[in-house]
This record gives sequence, C-alpha cells and structure tokens, in this order.
Amino acid sequence: MQPELLSNPKFTSLKKIKIGVVRGGLSAERRISLRSGRAVTRALKRVGVSAFPIDPADPKTFSRKINEADILFIALHGKGGEDGVLQKMLERKRLTFTGSPSKACAKSFDKGISKRHFEELGVPTPEYAILNKKNWRRVAAAFPAPYFAKPLDGGSSQGVFLVEDFQGSAERLRRSVLRFGRLLIEKKIVGRELTAGLLGSLRLPIVEVKPLRSFYDYKAKYTKGMTTYEVPAKIPVKVARKIQAIAYRVYRGLGLKGFSRVDVMLDQKNRPYVLEVNSIPGLTEFSLLPKAARSVGISFEELCLRVLRDAYEQKGKK
Repeated sequence: MQPELLSNPKFTSLKKIKIGVVRGGLSAERRISLRSGRAVTRALKRVGVSAFPIDPADPKTFSRKINEADILFIALHGKGGEDGVLQKMLERKRLTFTGSPSKACAKSFDKGISKRHFEELGVPTPEYAILNKKNWRRVAAAFPAPYFAKPLDGGSSQGVFLVEDFQGSAERLRRSVLRFGRLLIEKKIVGRELTAGLLGSLRLPIVEVKPLRSFYDYKAKYTKGMTTYEVPAKIPVKVARKIQAIAYRVYRGLGLKGFSRVDVMLDQKNRPYVLEVNSIPGLTEFSLLPKAARSVGISFEELCLRVLRDAYEQKGKK
C-alpha cells in the first residue's frame, strides 16, 4: 500500500477523479492487455484512486463507461489500441486519455511508417524492405540474410521469425505475406538487445534483455524464467546516454506523450540501431518500462500516477 503518494502535491489533483482503465480489446494481444489493465487497476486502487475496467470488446457497455470516467487510462496493445483508432474516436468526443495522440500512435504502430520517420529524424535503424503479395519472392531472395521477418502492424513479437537463408524460409515467408498482406524484413544486427524507456521527459535507465531463446520472441517475453534482465544495462555511460538521446529524439519526433519504450540493438562496435517504438508499452509483471522505473526508485503505483498526471495536465491546457 502506498496511499501517501496521493498526499504528494504532484498527485493531489487525482484524489477525487474516476479513472476508466481501458484494456482487453479484440486484437491478438488481448491476453497481454488484460494483464496490463489488471496491474494498472490494482495499482491505482492501492493508492486510493477510484479505478474501474472498461473493455472495448463489449460494445454495449463501452460507450456508456468511457463517459463515466474523468480520465481513460489506455492499457490496450495491438490493433485498436496502439494504432490510433481508439484515440481518434476519443479525440472527437473530447475525452481525456493517457498516452499519445492518434497521429503519433499511427506513426509508431506501422513499422514501415515509423522506419521512414527514423530516417527523416537521422536515427540509425537496420536496413529493411517491405514485402507484398506481388514482390515478396524477388525482394526477399535479393535481401542479404540473415534477416528478421515481421508483421508491419503487430506487437509482442507475434509473427516474427528469423530467416537464415531464403530457400529454407520461402514457404514461411509466402504464408506470412498471405496472412498479413505486407511484411517487413530487417537485417539482423548481431549484438545486445536493449530498450530505452521514457516517462514523460524522464529518460529511464537502459534495460538489457537476455533471452534464453535465439531472440526475444513472444515465448521469451511472457514465460517466467525464459529471459533475464539487466537494469541498468552494463554498457559504457557514453553509449547509454547516446541511446537515451536517440530514444528521446524518436519520442519527440513522432509526437509521443506520457510514456513510451524504444527498442534498440547495440552491435559489436557499440553502435545503436532503433528497431521500433512502443506508444503503449506493456504494464505486466514481465514488462520492461516498470523494471526501468523501479531501478530509479519509481514504484509501479507512482509510474501509473505520473502517466495519469500527464493526461490531467494536458486536459487542463485544453
């Protein structure tokens, strides 16, 4: 219990407001979103904030419940949550919600669009190409292996696989293109897997991810014991600051708000490459943003309150 947090002048404005925690939804990441939403709801209740769950998968109650909340805490992952569709609807209704506006969510959710923005911002990112149903064989065969294949608009590493050689993976690539319509292929960077979290303008310590599997896939992310984490990552201070600066450039450049997480590969020469950005990072017991926050003394409860305060202040500006 941390009820004293609401006594802090930074958070006293949150004492008498009702928070609707939006979680679940209909995307492939529904199960993870439910876990994030449960964690947020419980954390807010522990500090004395009035919070209740809202699930967009139940359209009969969704419209009514979103109007009962003073602020909506968006804990949705995947389509309908991170792609800006929900945020655009809430903006039209002039409802206050946590996190980034619809346009920023759309830019960060589609990996092809975010890649173009990384290049415009001068942010290093691995070489890539986009496959579709017409060009996939020609482009994938010509792209130098090894490389990763990823859905353009997925999360939690769902549908991601490593291509060691084109011939051995041609059928899997074909099926993935048919399933998703388009596919991103991205050069494999050999090195260390890192993530840089942002809580508003606060640059959190870098986390190193060390999966027991060949890469940080869905099973490694959400199965206890399959991954170890080093917080802060044992990398040179100069390199850590460079990664934090790059992550903040992405955050500001895409117009993100509240919080985000930028995933990075650090090659064997300590050169960072941005893979992707998460506008609504996971908030489960395995999630990386809460780990980074805890390492600098920010409890999960305080993290949630900081995200809420940011939305509350934006509401005041409007």
